[in-house]
Amino acid sequence: MIQQYFLSLSYLIIVSLLFLVDTYRRQISFAIRIKGALMENRKLLDAFFISGIIISLLAFFFPMDPGPVILGDLVPSVWIFYSAFFFRFRYSEKRIEQGEAYFETSTLDRTTRLGWITAAIAVMHFIFPQFVLL
Repeated sequence: MIQQYFLSLSYLIIVSLLFLVDTYRRQISFAIRIKGALMENRKLLDAFFISGIIISLLAFFFPMDPGPVILGDLVPSVWIFYSAFFFRFRYSEKRIEQGEAYFETSTLDRTTRLGWITAAIAVMHFIFPQFVLL
């Protein structure tokens, strides 16, 4: 199913930008608007979360042609599922009210690593679309 392939690539790229926006603010300043919209608009955050779950399930059950039907592209689908929950909990109202200190180096290093891992998964998924990433 080629449509879910492009959706999963798009979702992985957006998630990678959201992970990396705190570290590389100047270089990817356009991603600050996406982050702000997700933090301020609860309905948009819910839509982002639900679309992540749906895209993850589609990538899991309907992989590119030569992939096995059950396992599909396991790594991208699991990572999309994880990312949907990560941002759902990170940008929830409780976390924003608590004044999350994202300037802490441990949190910043963690999200930077997650961003580069997500970018690597997106690149591998793009370069080898019919390769089953197990």
